[in-house]
Amino acid sequence: MAWHEGVYACGHPGRVQIYGPVKDRDWKAKREFAKLCPECWKKKADEENQKAVEAAKELGLPELKGTEKQVAWANSIRLKVINDEYNEWLQYLLETRNPELHDQIKAGMKQVREYLIKNKTDASYYIDRRGYGFSVFVEDIGKELGWK
Repeated sequence: MAWHEGVYACGHPGRVQIYGPVKDRDWKAKREFAKLCPECWKKKADEENQKAVEAAKELGLPELKGTEKQVAWANSIRLKVINDEYNEWLQYLLETRNPELHDQIKAGMKQVREYLIKNKTDASYYIDRRGYGFSVFVEDIGKELGWK
């Protein structure tokens, strides 16, 4: 292990402890300092979470259950899932599937999205699935809805 000093992408100086083979340490240090410093990262995450809470209220989404921090974080994840991930997956399906199936695909995807919004109100549900693509949600909810 070794300590490396540098300047983060946000301009703040810092010091990080790097583990592993000596040959990889400079690369790992450069990668670490290419990020925001821990304080700036936390501030940015808190701002994004607060925006997500406000957006969820504006959209009339049901409140999530969990601790205050879980709910804030899960709101960010949920908005990304029901907007960005949903649209990306729908676009992919429409581009790669038979045009005759497009109406069925749209209806199925809309059903999954609405089911997510109405029935998945535990913050932990979204936190446990952070970083997953919308296809995972389709698979999970398809099983719950009895799809084959």
